[in-house]
Amino acid sequence: MNKIKCIIVDDEPLAQDVISDYIERLDFLAEVGRFDDALSAIKFLNNESVDLIFLDIQMPMLDGINFLKALSHPPTVIFTTAHRHYAVDGFELNAVDYLVKPIPFYRFVQAIEKIKERTNTTTQIIEDTNAAFFKVENKKIKVHYIDILFIESLKDYIKVVLKDRSFVTYQTLSGVLALLPDTHFVQIHKSFVINYQYVNAIEGNMLTIEEHSIPIGRSYRENAMKKIYLTGKKGWR
Repeated sequence: MNKIKCIIVDDEPLAQDVISDYIERLDFLAEVGRFDDALSAIKFLNNESVDLIFLDIQMPMLDGINFLKALSHPPTVIFTTAHRHYAVDGFELNAVDYLVKPIPFYRFVQAIEKIKERTNTTTQIIEDTNAAFFKVENKKIKVHYIDILFIESLKDYIKVVLKDRSFVTYQTLSGVLALLPDTHFVQIHKSFVINYQYVNAIEGNMLTIEEHSIPIGRSYRENAMKKIYLTGKKGWR
């Protein structure tokens, strides 16, 4: 399973160091960046995909609440702050948890466990590894990988597009990508994962799967092209 890619956005160096140390203690987490202000984090997220943000609220220029509102497809967020009265705002923005500084390690672990529980209760791989169960409304439906064309992120939900239908389920794109086999799927944009065996054409920064046009993100292009061309498809621009 892929590691959960994390960034830290906090204007306090000591707070950054504490969270960074906690991330290092858990082998399924990976720190991929830390930022002193929200604007620097936005520039990073425009080109890179992450799974989880540890986000301070009180910061100069742009606070954590408005930073999160500015993101069109925000990753999972855990707020970290010294001020308890911001908790309501945090949960209204669908934050997984709200950690009050100084943050004890046990509370950090509890917050991470909530993320793992969310993943485990929304999507589960079945034993034959050829299909997955997706929770849709009050039931779980079995979907074979071969029937999935692509998956699109809708903030805290994903849209799964099949050959003959589509559905929306409560899940993050990074969460479902960690469960899908890389023999079929590759992320091509911060908001899209595709079944690369169904690519019909590529032109510029767009590709086509059946009647669907899907953007290719600059930071994902090299890896995506390797996967696609290995299927034996040639001659795209």
